Amino acid sequence: MISFLFHPLLMPTLGLVILLNSGTYLALLEPDAKRAILMVMALGTLFFPLIMVPVFYYRNLITGTHKASREERLIPMVITFILYTITLVYFLRLPLSRIIHSYAIAVTLSIFILLLVRYWFNLSGHMTGLGGMTGLIVALILIYGTPLLWILILTLLASGLTGSAKLLLREHRSSEIYSGYMIGFAVMLTTLLVY
Repeated sequence: MISFLFHPLLMPTLGLVILLNSGTYLALLEPDAKRAILMVMALGTLFFPLIMVPVFYYRNLITGTHKASREERLIPMVITFILYTITLVYFLRLPLSRIIHSYAIAVTLSIFILLLVRYWFNLSGHMTGLGGMTGLIVALILIYGTPLLWILILTLLASGLTGSAKLLLREHRSSEIYSGYMIGFAVMLTTLLVY
């Protein structure tokens, strides 16, 4: 249940919801503009990857969502990375705020790192997504001084619950959970502060 509630595919859209309603100047965008931006993110990073799941099952590329082997995860991760990259390119072509562009870059960079290190280290995608969410909130607090302390606490709680669930289900070792979380956090925070 917790794994589905805090699924990595939900994190980019959820993070963008927080970003657009964080009390910064982005909150002043027209509601129609916010909806359009969210729709693009949700289509590219949630909807299209999800509709590929039945195709993966039909082609016998995956046999299940839990405890899938590294080989089974390769093609879905590559397809997801391609969809994230297409979404990023679309975002970069839109006349949007620098922080929205940097957020889209960080999201795509995080999945690229997951894909890159998968042969050596099976990082937790769930924890990478939650680490990125935490990095986003910390960046908003540092850059804009936004009052997001309660959201930060809730994100840390969600991270702890998800990491514990992954350990209990024996889907990841503790090193994979901590490393995934720290990579997501570092990539998001650094990209938002530097870009």
